Amino acid sequence: MTAIELLHADPELAAALDRRRREWREADGTARLWSRDSSLWTDSGEAEWLGWLDVDRLGSVSVSKPPADRVEMPAADLAEHLAGPPFERCLLLGMGGSALGADLLWRALPRRVDADCIVLDTTDPREIASALDGAEPAALRVIAASKSGGTIETRLAFELLLDRLGDAAAARTLAITDPGSALEERARAAGATIVFGHADIGGRFSALSAFGAVPAAVAGIDPGPLLASARSMAAACRRGGTDTETNPGVELGLLLAAAHDAGRDKLHLHAPGAAAMAAWVEQLIAESLGKGDVLLLPVDTGGLPAEPRPDRLDIVLGSEAGNGESAPPRPDGPVARIAAELAEDLGGDGGPATPPQGGPVVRIAARLPQDLGGEFFRWQFGAAVAGALLGVNPFDQPDVESSKVVTRRYVERMKVGSAPEPGGVVRLSEVSALGLAHLLGTHLATFPERGYAVISAYLERSSRNRDLLQALRRRVADVTGGASVLGFGPSFLHSTGQAHKGAPNRGLFLQITAEPPAADIPAPGEGITFGQVQLAQAWGDQEVLVERDRRVLAVHIDGDVEQGLGRLVEAAGQELAP
Repeated sequence: MTAIELLHADPELAAALDRRRREWREADGTARLWSRDSSLWTDSGEAEWLGWLDVDRLGSVSVSKPPADRVEMPAADLAEHLAGPPFERCLLLGMGGSALGADLLWRALPRRVDADCIVLDTTDPREIASALDGAEPAALRVIAASKSGGTIETRLAFELLLDRLGDAAAARTLAITDPGSALEERARAAGATIVFGHADIGGRFSALSAFGAVPAAVAGIDPGPLLASARSMAAACRRGGTDTETNPGVELGLLLAAAHDAGRDKLHLHAPGAAAMAAWVEQLIAESLGKGDVLLLPVDTGGLPAEPRPDRLDIVLGSEAGNGESAPPRPDGPVARIAAELAEDLGGDGGPATPPQGGPVVRIAARLPQDLGGEFFRWQFGAAVAGALLGVNPFDQPDVESSKVVTRRYVERMKVGSAPEPGGVVRLSEVSALGLAHLLGTHLATFPERGYAVISAYLERSSRNRDLLQALRRRVADVTGGASVLGFGPSFLHSTGQAHKGAPNRGLFLQITAEPPAADIPAPGEGITFGQVQLAQAWGDQEVLVERDRRVLAVHIDGDVEQGLGRLVEAAGQELAP
């Protein structure tokens, strides 16, 4: 369960890993982390956010269910206690770490409840309409999840669903939040059941807390094996002394820090046993370690070529045999395939290959999805270790708030009808095919050294949109020769948005927005629509990126969305005469 194997390590990465191991031992890092010593990091209150270390405490949850008072109960009893009327569709309203862990559990683990389970982490009116389409109020179950209770997307969606449910809201809704939040107050007024989070656990470290356990229980997923796996991993992460290789969390953190030292800051993730885990790892690492002088960018490898690059580290999550044993990789398995691609044409005598352009591969042995609980803990522990070694606070997100502030300003202006879009937006209807190709070509030509490209799509996550945007992502990667990632807005603002604005300025951003649909959805009590809120979020994101001197091209599709995306894909692949 714990093995981490580094294949084809280049000398610089291997040397950096050795240096970091010595540094961690000399600092007595493992003991200081478990003793919650803030001076291990930046001494700015980190100890206040280490509640996730105590896995045994997470086996108990605090529930307030009208008319009873707040009670503590084992997580194993949640399903019975939270049982309500039968439902055909469960909607989880939450952003970033408040939803991604639960989404992974829903996708990866068997569910006893035969119902659709959908994460609604957007303000896109088309996507909201799709999530509600065909669902009668009497067949819904709604979970609102927000630590602060003030997250705009969750708050507006909760109000919309309370309106839709009407008199049935009390029996069909529940909230997960910290004590004293605005969401607790609103849920209590609606007669909903409330499950409380822990004030000393941040959102992206909360997958093993109520934010993961409650949606799992509602879907009929047994939390017992999840917590047992986490306890086993936590025990392994207590191993101290000089042999760090036997401590899976420490070894992962050392590897992340060494990858950063060696310039391999693009972490290409492969998760054959739990594909949705890449999204959870992405938000954990990007938001925890993307700040100041530090950038570690997870890259979901789906559909991207596997060419080696000097800034790339491939990480394969899970055992290929599916049983967690450290068996040799199958000839057709992902580790063997990647290693073969990286070593191709290198020659040699059959010994370990050292590709001159890079090519190291890390294999993290685990039984996925069975050991998801342990992997949640391992990656959280690894992020904490890497933060200490790289000199950052892995528990804050100072640059996430920046776009929220500007978004609120746009929203308030929209309410009074005076919110013009920011300058520099290219409206697709106003540019020719050749002009669009020149715009994209010029923008992509500014790709920085050791950079990465980001496609920020404030659009519905329909299958057709995803396919077109992945095609665009592949073409951007081909043109720039570097890492390319895709994020749907506003969801990514609560995860990778921190790295976009707070990490070193090596990003190249293509932001895509669209006109709200004619059948837009009013945001209850706000005087504006969900489509307007989504545009305000995109404009806030763009404005802050420009203020931070990021390279941004903003394109607005003011016609058919699929046709507009098709034009962008075609333009990105067009070769222009010099």
